Amino acid sequence: MKRKANRQALLTELDPILMNPTRFIIATTLYLFGPKREGDLKKILGIPWGNLSTHLRRLEEAGYIRRRHVLTVRGPRVLVSLTERGVDAYSELSATLRKLLKDVEKTG
Repeated sequence: MKRKANRQALLTELDPILMNPTRFIIATTLYLFGPKREGDLKKILGIPWGNLSTHLRRLEEAGYIRRRHVLTVRGPRVLVSLTERGVDAYSELSATLRKLLKDVEKTG
């Protein structure tokens, strides 16, 4: 009974914004590889521009990412990076998921 309560407590700690699979992959990509252009994220995820824009807007509203307009040799681009708050939220979510998985592995 105690384990079940512990699991339920861990589930309530999961960040609802980052638990969306697409947003989780965006955050993971930015966390592992650093800032990326929007076009690169679109290619990595294989999703339409509209969906990417919606997910980036949600992450930006939460303060997890920052978008900057930059000039490149090929013209203007939008560079996306994790903010400090985004790094912290991603790290917390990863730690919580590890705890949850560890608990499940112990008891099945």
